Amino acid sequence: MEFQFGPGVAHLFADATAAFMRGKADTVWLNEQSEEWNELWLTFRDADTASVTVSYEAGRLMFWVWGARWAWRDEATRRVVAAELRPQWQEQMRQRVTR
Repeated sequence: MEFQFGPGVAHLFADATAAFMRGKADTVWLNEQSEEWNELWLTFRDADTASVTVSYEAGRLMFWVWGARWAWRDEATRRVVAAELRPQWQEQMRQRVTR
């Protein structure tokens, strides 16, 4: 899955993903799921361009981060990031399902 975004959005999403991962530290994940969480976090954390690409498996986890309001520094940040990334995510998920 590929995402385009404005300045700072990737790092804000990475911050929320890291907070989500810390908040779920007591959750038992399969090895594959742990790798997918790490891929998602590292890809957005290390973004140095206006786009990133993550595997479908990692990309599908983004839903969990948006739904965890407690993982975001504030509601305004969550809305800004979701407004930019979520429509792209939804379109790519639709395409994947209808293939």
